[in-house]
Amino acid sequence: MALSLLADYSSDGTDSDSDDGISVVINKNPQQKKQHTRTERTRPPPRTKRPAAAQSGKVKTKFSRSESVLDNSHNPEYDEPQESIPLPSTVLTMFDKTEEQEALDSAVFHKGRVRSFPHEKNNWASFIYIDVSDLELDEVRSWLVKELDLEPTEDTHVSLSRTVSLRHHWIDPVIQGISQGFKDVDRFTIKLDKLAVYLNDERTRTFVGLEATGGVPQLSKLSKAVDVVLRDFSLPPFYYPPSFHVSLGWCLGNRLKDIHPQLSSLELKMLDVIEEVDDFGKLFVKAAHCKSGNRFFDFKLK
Repeated sequence: MALSLLADYSSDGTDSDSDDGISVVINKNPQQKKQHTRTERTRPPPRTKRPAAAQSGKVKTKFSRSESVLDNSHNPEYDEPQESIPLPSTVLTMFDKTEEQEALDSAVFHKGRVRSFPHEKNNWASFIYIDVSDLELDEVRSWLVKELDLEPTEDTHVSLSRTVSLRHHWIDPVIQGISQGFKDVDRFTIKLDKLAVYLNDERTRTFVGLEATGGVPQLSKLSKAVDVVLRDFSLPPFYYPPSFHVSLGWCLGNRLKDIHPQLSSLELKMLDVIEEVDDFGKLFVKAAHCKSGNRFFDFKLK
């Protein structure tokens, strides 16, 4: 009876008296047999007379496609195309720029200025300073920028340290050390009224500003206290000899030899600009400050 059930199904082409090794192909159309490539030469079938329509070449051959689920599985011919979700442009371009290109872009956006040291993850550009934004320097700045063809500075401060790179976990101990070093420094009056010209460390930018002629001993004491703390982290000290000043304008390149001979005549002209300003360049200092990345810290003086 088992043989009669298999009578309508095709095997893999081999005859065997044993049930073992029999390969059965199941299809919805039991009469349609899967064709195989013959590997052995066999007797050709008897010749039959071709239909009249076939002789005229007008016979249409009809092919049937298997309806088996297995036959259609993962067949690209029958799979429906799916639209892919586009990636955000930020992901597509996140690795496009090299470090040199980033530096160039930074220079373009900052009028040609470049970093003194490269940015590193979890490292914060930091410096200690005295805020002198309460001084009336706008008129002098505008006059000086026009006289020497400079760019105006973005803020007004007197630096007590170089700009250094602090690792994130250094910030708190550095702030604590500076606060301890400043606790015995009394409040004092600073006076900024002498024109001076400076270069940055790389000698790629020139600055013109007002040098301090009053409060220098107190500024020196504060700067030395900062140096002691930074030395423990192998960071560079302030410039020696120090020149405490506020920058009013800057330009690209080294223009020291060009501007320095003009300082004396410029100071005489500056007197006409500041003659109506009482106590020009004087400021009572109550605190020092630190900027570390986007964080600000205040140190009140005694």
